[in-house]
Amino acid sequence: MSTLTERLNTATNDPLGRLLVPVVTGSTGTTSAGYPYLQQSAYEHLRDRVPHTLGMGVRVWNVLEAMSIAAEGVDEAERHHFVQSRRVVQQVLRTAAITAPPSLWLMRHVIGAINETGVGQRLLAGERVVVTEGNLDPVELDTDLSFLSVMGVLERRNGGFTMADRPESARLLTELGPIPASVPIDAALHWTAVFQGASLSDSVQESLRSLGESLPIRTSCEQAGWFPQVEEVRLGARLVPIVIALAAAGRSQEILHRPSIRPIDIAPEDTSMGRVAIDILTACGVLRSMPSIEEWIPTPLGRRLLDRGPGPFGIIEAYHPYMQHAASILQGGRGSVHLSRSANIVASQRANRDSFRRANDALDAFCRDTGFAYSVFVEHALGRGEATRQRFVRSGSHLIQFVGADLEDAAIDAAMTERDSGHLPHDMVFVRNADIGKPAILIDAMAAHGIEPTDGVMIVGNGFHEIRDNTDDNLIAVLSAYQAAGLVLVFTEETALSIRDQRATAWNTYHPAFRYVHEKSGQGLRPTEGSQPDPDDPMPMSWTECCEQAGYVRLERYCRPGRTIYPCPPPDGVNASTYVNYFFIPRSLAQRLDLPRVDKGAPSGA
Repeated sequence: MSTLTERLNTATNDPLGRLLVPVVTGSTGTTSAGYPYLQQSAYEHLRDRVPHTLGMGVRVWNVLEAMSIAAEGVDEAERHHFVQSRRVVQQVLRTAAITAPPSLWLMRHVIGAINETGVGQRLLAGERVVVTEGNLDPVELDTDLSFLSVMGVLERRNGGFTMADRPESARLLTELGPIPASVPIDAALHWTAVFQGASLSDSVQESLRSLGESLPIRTSCEQAGWFPQVEEVRLGARLVPIVIALAAAGRSQEILHRPSIRPIDIAPEDTSMGRVAIDILTACGVLRSMPSIEEWIPTPLGRRLLDRGPGPFGIIEAYHPYMQHAASILQGGRGSVHLSRSANIVASQRANRDSFRRANDALDAFCRDTGFAYSVFVEHALGRGEATRQRFVRSGSHLIQFVGADLEDAAIDAAMTERDSGHLPHDMVFVRNADIGKPAILIDAMAAHGIEPTDGVMIVGNGFHEIRDNTDDNLIAVLSAYQAAGLVLVFTEETALSIRDQRATAWNTYHPAFRYVHEKSGQGLRPTEGSQPDPDDPMPMSWTECCEQAGYVRLERYCRPGRTIYPCPPPDGVNASTYVNYFFIPRSLAQRLDLPRVDKGAPSGA
C-alpha cells in the first residue's frame, strides 16, 4: 500500500499540491473544545510557503478536493490526520477570503500616500526613516509605516523603519505609485449606482471600466513569506468596493441563490459594466465561469465572501475619506476628516449581529444564575439598534425602559426608522449627540426622562474604542462614571494585537486592517489582558485592567471570547481571542449579590 504522501504527490499536477503536502501529512491535535489544530511547523509552512488569498485560495481549495479522493483507503491513522489537517486548512482559506481584501485595499492607498510624500523614495534609497525627524506628522507617519511593517514591506527596529530585505517589498513601493487622480476613492458608491441601474458620468464610467482591463492575476506559486505581492494588492483593491456595492444594491443574494448569473443579472441597465465586475470577481476567485456558456457561479470561497464579506469590508471602506486625503494627512494631520458614518452603521450592524446575540445570552444567563433583575436597557454606540432589537424580541417592552444613545445623528435617525417599522420599542428614549466618552450626556438625559440608571444594563458593540483621547487615564475616568451610575456593562471589543502576533498569524485575523483604520481616525484598540511591554510596539492597558481600576468586577463566567488567533499552539503559549464579549458589574452590585471579585467558572449552560 502506498503511503499518503506518495498518493498526494501524484494526486494533482498543480504545483500548489506539492507545497501543500507537508501541511496535510503531519500530525494534528484537538483542542478541549473539539477543534482540530495543526502543529506549529505545519501552520508556518502553510502560512509562508502556500499562497492562499484571492484566486490562489480557490486553487488550494480545489487541490484539497483532489487530495481527499486520493486519500481514500490509506492507513486509518494517516487518514485521520489528513482529515483534521484539511479541516484546518479549509478554515484558514475561508478566513483569508474575508480578512485579506480589506488589508490589500488599504495597502494600495497607504503605499500611494508615502510615495506621494517622498517617504517611499527615501526608503528605497536605503534610508532609515525616523518618524519624529522631518516635516511630516509623526503620529500619522508612524501609523502608516507600522501598518506596512505588519504587511512585510518594512521592518521596525529601535524606533526607525527600513525596507524589508524581500525583493517583493521594493517591487511594491516601486510599482505602486500615487493613486491616479482618475480613480475614484469612493468606488463603492459608483459601483452601487451601476448595480442599481443608475447612470454615471462618462469619466467615472470610464474609470471603473479601466479596472477590468489587464487584470493583475498572480500566477507564481513561489514565495518565502506570506506577505502580499503587487498583483494581489492591485486586485484586492478592486474587489472590496464591488463586494460592498453588490450587497448595498441587493445583488449579492441574487448571485448566491440563482443557479447561475450573467452580467444583466447584476447590472440590468449596463451589461458591459456588469461584465467588468464579473471579470474582477472571477480573477479574485469569487466566481468561476460555466463551461461553454457565458454564465458564472460562485466558488465555495466566493459564497462565503459574498455572504460574510460585506460587513468587514464595509467597516474598512467607510474610512475612504482618510484614504482620499492620505497624503495631506501625513503632511498636516487628519484635521476635520471623518469616516462615512451612514455606510459604517449598516456594516457594523451586519458584523456585530452575532456578538450582540452572545451578549444578550450572557445577560439572560446572569439573571437566571443570580436573580438579578433590571428595568433599564441602554444601547450606546447605537447604530441601528441591533442589540435592542434582539432584547425587544426576547423580552418585549414589559417593565423595561429602553434607551438608545449615539454621537451621530445618522445612527439615531436609522434607529428611529427601525422603531417606526416596529422593530424597536415604540416608547424607546433616544439621546442624540451622546459622546460615549462623556458619560454625563447619557446620564443627565436619563435623569431628564426620570430614568434611574442604577442596576440598569448598558450594552456597547465596539464603541469604547471610538473615544477620542483614548489614554489609559481618560478611559478609566469614563468607565468610572458609568460604574458610579450603577450600570452593568456588557460590551464587545476587538482585541488589539501586537505587530508580532499580526505578522505571525498572517491572514488568520482581520486585525491589520481593523487596527490601522481605528488608529488612523484617532481611536484606540486594546488587548484583552495585560501584555509584555515592547519599545517598538507599545500597547495600552487592557480592557480588563481599565475596567477593574474603574471599580468594575469582571465576571468570567459570562464573558464570551471569539476564536483564537493561532490555528496551532502559539509560540509563547498565549493564544489571544480576536474579540471578547465582556461582562462587568459594579463592585457594589457584586457585594450585594455575594459574588467573588473575579468569577472564573464555566459559562452558564456550557
